[in-house]
Amino acid sequence: MSTSYREERRLDRKTEREEDRRDRLAEAEAVRKERLAEAEAARIRDEARAEQRRKDEEARQEEERRLRAERKREKARRKAERKKARAELFAKLGKEGDTVGALVVMACGIVPALYFQLRALNGESLPGIISLCLAVMLEAGAWVATVSGERAKREGRPVGRFRVVMWACATFAAVINYSHAPGPSGGWLAWVLAAASYAGVFFWEVRGWGRHGTKGTRTKAQRKEARRRRRHDRKRRRRFPAVYARYTDILTAHPYGSVDHEKAWADAWQDTHGAELAVTAGVIAHRGEADKALAAAHGVGVETLMVEQLLGDVFGGDGGDDGPAARRSGKGPNGGPSKGGRTAKTLGRKGKQAVDRLTGRTAPKVPNKPLDEAHLESVRSLADVLPGGAEDLSVSNVRMAIGGGNYRYAMQLRDAVKAERKNR
Repeated sequence: MSTSYREERRLDRKTEREEDRRDRLAEAEAVRKERLAEAEAARIRDEARAEQRRKDEEARQEEERRLRAERKREKARRKAERKKARAELFAKLGKEGDTVGALVVMACGIVPALYFQLRALNGESLPGIISLCLAVMLEAGAWVATVSGERAKREGRPVGRFRVVMWACATFAAVINYSHAPGPSGGWLAWVLAAASYAGVFFWEVRGWGRHGTKGTRTKAQRKEARRRRRHDRKRRRRFPAVYARYTDILTAHPYGSVDHEKAWADAWQDTHGAELAVTAGVIAHRGEADKALAAAHGVGVETLMVEQLLGDVFGGDGGDDGPAARRSGKGPNGGPSKGGRTAKTLGRKGKQAVDRLTGRTAPKVPNKPLDEAHLESVRSLADVLPGGAEDLSVSNVRMAIGGGNYRYAMQLRDAVKAERKNR
């Protein structure tokens, strides 16, 4: 019995020791795993910090490259601007070389001429201020006439009167210098001083010959055209005073030269009469009476005739289905276009078309017409200014660009320009 008890106690202690050993092993394994996890976390943190440092370094290097490229571009831009400014300066100096030379000659001629004129006038016991004013008057008068004549030449106005004044002042100064020159009378110095009075204006004239030649003044045909324009303007002012007053207001309100005169006149007509150019309320009333008479002559209603005329204008009744619509013709006052004017011939043709449509008769379609090169060029220019280029072309804006026309013709123009741009 005692042996059995001791054996059991021995086995129990062995079991306890085995359990303690396993517990210690488990604890050691847990500690080991915890340390491994901590080491792995530390490694991951270190790798993340290293990766962040790498990214920061790359970003810093990229920023430095960008700044260097920007500084390089800015340096190249400033260099190009300086080069362009120098080229413009040299080009201007090249173009203005004759002006620079003329100014040098003018200074070299004016200074001695003015000096000897003052000397001659002071010799007549005149006060100094009076002598100075008289001498400057002669020289300045010649140059006023010279500059005024140059401006008149540029503007195409007669320059004869300016030339007379210029040479008269120069001659008067030359006579004073010649007659009061130091040394023997009629000596070489007297001739040199007389020539000095002429030198400035003469070489300025030489400059003008080189710049303008014979083109500075207007031709006879140009002067005749200018007179016609002035007569036309006077007729407008007398015939349409209200429109002319509004026309003057438009030109005065805008900056000088920024508004075309004919466009301003068309706008003034629209503001005054509320209709297109050369059309008034009386003209519209007469048209209504003419439409009624034409409809009665063809045996149709006025409304039917107006609808048929509108269809002919919108869908190219004059040009068929494959070509641009025919435009109305007619002449306004003084040979100008009358956009809204309808002649008896036009109304007669469209009235006949209305009757033909009502009776079931239609005009045969014309074959496809070749695309007008001028229309193609207009559509190409439109494509150049559109944000999306040729992709933004539509039948509507194509028709506006060519001034109206048949829908199918505008579609062909649009497709042709799109195909050109796509094949580039």
